[in-house]
Amino acid sequence: MKVNFIRKPTPEEMLPSDEFIIMKEIIMDEVSFSKFINNPLDDHDFIDKNSDLMYYDFKQNITKCILLKCTNKDYGFLINSEGSSYGRYVAYIPLALITKDLYFPNTEKYQKGELK
Repeated sequence: MKVNFIRKPTPEEMLPSDEFIIMKEIIMDEVSFSKFINNPLDDHDFIDKNSDLMYYDFKQNITKCILLKCTNKDYGFLINSEGSSYGRYVAYIPLALITKDLYFPNTEKYQKGELK
């Protein structure tokens, strides 16, 4: 297992604190996925085409993002481009933590406003 160690961390850096909702799931082949990992600040078509889905919702205090997955990896990335075509805000996430009933907007909990 690998982790990222943070040098001289602040409490905010040590514990996840951003609430999110996944607006769309994108599954890529390994070559495309690696291209994103190696060049996250480059413009990417898949981000550009979905930029309207990624933003911080101040009314709900939640980040609306896309989930980028690879066909043969057990992790993915949450991406909030804030209208850009590159990964302005990116978070690594193990796919085992993603459950459709909690993080996708078409779920009953989201529609009832229980995810805040």
